Amino acid sequence: MRRVPSSFLVLSLVLAALPLAAAEPEILVGALKGPSGIGMALLFDAPPLSPEGGSIRPVAVPSADLMVAKLISGEYSAGVLPVNMAAKLYAAGVPIKLAAIVGEGMLSFLSADASVASLADLKGATVNVAGQGATPDYLFRKLLKEAGLDPDKDLRLDYSLPYAEAATALAAGRIRFALLPEPFTTLALSANPGLRRSLDLGALWTASTGQASYPMTAFVVSSKLAASKPGAVAAILRAYEASIAAVKADPKAAGALVERHDLGLKAAVAEKAIPRSAFVYLPAAEARPSVEALLSVFLATAPASVGGKLPDAGFYGAF
Repeated sequence: MRRVPSSFLVLSLVLAALPLAAAEPEILVGALKGPSGIGMALLFDAPPLSPEGGSIRPVAVPSADLMVAKLISGEYSAGVLPVNMAAKLYAAGVPIKLAAIVGEGMLSFLSADASVASLADLKGATVNVAGQGATPDYLFRKLLKEAGLDPDKDLRLDYSLPYAEAATALAAGRIRFALLPEPFTTLALSANPGLRRSLDLGALWTASTGQASYPMTAFVVSSKLAASKPGAVAAILRAYEASIAAVKADPKAAGALVERHDLGLKAAVAEKAIPRSAFVYLPAAEARPSVEALLSVFLATAPASVGGKLPDAGFYGAF
């Protein structure tokens, strides 16, 4: 047998004693199940790659509260949230930045009652508003006040039905008026063609604020990820913007992906809702005026819902 050089043996022993290099951790990106998650459908099908290492994996999350918990713990490095929740986390010191607005106004006021032509016509009525303390509630209250109505005295806002049940009850004629987001508007209209959008909430918002629309869905990124892996952040944002464009261009294909990746909607429902869902990709700096217009409504009504103040410039990421 040939004699093995002693230097080779020493090197082998040293290498064997070294610990294995730790694998780069996954970069988890949270998408909310339901309409807010539709825009991320293509990321689930083909996740982007991080140039700094570590795979990027989108995760479907059933609720905004769970998303908040995952972002606070640091388990998720990015995720989708309602705009006011993102502002509240930032105000509480959670190290996140707004990267983009990914969903704008998709609320509809629906009724089969042809007598309603303005907000003033709702005096004495009961309106079902799912999501007490959320964007639909505060936005509607602001518009009612500007129409000269006291939301707590001149009419009744009923929060007892969740979105899906309100859509079903409205289509069946069990309730007269409902404020609904997509895809529940589409579900109600499909079940009862006699329903109509009695009021143009978008036009009323524009008249009130001067903003073309109101943001509903924010995509936030952890400051830690932005500082340590800017290439990964850039890759995620490019892929998200491309996904939104593809979803809008081909609702049928997007609907199939939504169902395949368990994003909370059946393919047919997602396909019908996409054209009405106002998916956008607005970088944070561009979106700031519309974000502040919406958050000012929360601040005037329930300051704690946005952390007691408007977020400063540090909230708006530049990626």
